[in-house]
Amino acid sequence: MTQNISARRGAAIAGFAALVLLVLLAAFDNQWTGHWREGRAAEGGDTTHSWIAAPVRGLSALAWRATKETGEPSRLFFGTLAAPVIAVVLTFLLLMLVCRGVGAVRGRWSLFLGAWFVTGLAAAVALIVGTSIAGMGGAQAKRGDIYYALTSSGLAFGLFAGWLVGFVAVLVYGSTEVAEEDRTTREYPTSPLEDYSDYSDYSFSPTSPYSSGSSGSSGSSGSASSSYSSESVNAPTEIATPPQENDPYGGARPY
Repeated sequence: MTQNISARRGAAIAGFAALVLLVLLAAFDNQWTGHWREGRAAEGGDTTHSWIAAPVRGLSALAWRATKETGEPSRLFFGTLAAPVIAVVLTFLLLMLVCRGVGAVRGRWSLFLGAWFVTGLAAAVALIVGTSIAGMGGAQAKRGDIYYALTSSGLAFGLFAGWLVGFVAVLVYGSTEVAEEDRTTREYPTSPLEDYSDYSDYSFSPTSPYSSGSSGSSGSSGSASSSYSSESVNAPTEIATPPQENDPYGGARPY
């Protein structure tokens, strides 16, 4: 039966993967890189890097600001700031759930694809929750159009960022594989009955503590048993004749 990833190992994998996602959001989606992202996200804009427009737009879905803009409502600011935090937390929790269903030895591809998918799912849920906190949507929220757009943006973010989360998860998975095997070996030692090399200690030699007789009389009992066995082997085979009964007729029969 294949053993799955333990809870401790899964927490380590999910923790490092979520930490990398947090670093990516903090470094790429902050307000100080907003002008750089806007220039590269525009098709035919002020730069010639239009071939990276789609990835930049996808990765900008969880853009955040550390300071409020002039006249910006507090609810809108906190909603925008909560979305990336929720995405990181949900990625951690969902990735731990994925690890519980991945094999402890041969589960690299399953872990990679699972981490890739949950990154997009967590981003979609985070965008919906953040938008709800910010109070945005209006009439579109009643029709459901805003939820479709937010889900598409979250999945697009996972498409371009989830591979990095999955790659880090696989790296941590491989580095903790040896430690997991050693811990499992310590928790489940080999049974002495399965170690056939120890059977030599239970030989029934004359000096063995498992032979008949006490340790003080082991020498004499061993000599007696050996002499008895040699005599029984070397002695000729004799056929015992049944004893003759007294015959009152001297061997003659009355008939």
